[in-house]
Amino acid sequence: MVSLSGRGACVGIPVLVLLLIAWPTDAIAQRQIGALGVGGQAGLPGGASVKLYREDSIAYDLLVSTDLDDRAVLYLHRVWEQPIPESPLWIYFGPGLIGGAEQLTTEPAPILGVSSIGGLNFYAEHFEVFLQIIPRFQVQPDVKPRIGGSVGLRYYF
Repeated sequence: MVSLSGRGACVGIPVLVLLLIAWPTDAIAQRQIGALGVGGQAGLPGGASVKLYREDSIAYDLLVSTDLDDRAVLYLHRVWEQPIPESPLWIYFGPGLIGGAEQLTTEPAPILGVSSIGGLNFYAEHFEVFLQIIPRFQVQPDVKPRIGGSVGLRYYF
């Protein structure tokens, strides 16, 4: 998986938390229907991220995660966002699905499961900065409950 672990996680996560506290600005424009954000996230899972706002306070979050060799997984979540009173931060949460394949170079095996997502985000100009947790329950090829987390950045057009 494309991820940030070890020493990098120890440095990267506190830096993003400081950004969460020091840099937020009001940016309601990015939360409008049709707003599209593209970026990446580091952690487990990590990878390329796309977010599309649909209805008021509802968005779809897609993550493409790969190890660039033998595994590719898609995570799709429907998220609800709510402002935290007297704060530039918003909280979000929602259910999701996992689909993909592993052992791509030999005999591909499907990966299927369910997940959820919860996190905090804020906007600064055209950028969204987010910190999230992703509990997931993989049911194929074998049963694996896991908890992951990531930090990320998206640019909104």
